[in-house]
Amino acid sequence: MSELLRLLAMYYACDNTATQRMLSQSEIAMCIERYNAVKAYFSGATDDPLEGYRQFKVWERKNGDLVVQLRARRSL
Repeated sequence: MSELLRLLAMYYACDNTATQRMLSQSEIAMCIERYNAVKAYFSGATDDPLEGYRQFKVWERKNGDLVVQLRARRSL
């Protein structure tokens, strides 16, 4: 679970920063990698990015308090 939390903290840092300012090209590339890693984590054995996204959103709904904590941590 700690790997997941680390990955999500980085993902949310990208999301937070993107709401505050324009990202540089290198930041965009890094954030896309993070986003894809989140989808891959949640897609599991299916290797389906859309299913990974769906499962990620289910996880977010089930873990709302934790999502708030992770989003509040930092920006890039």
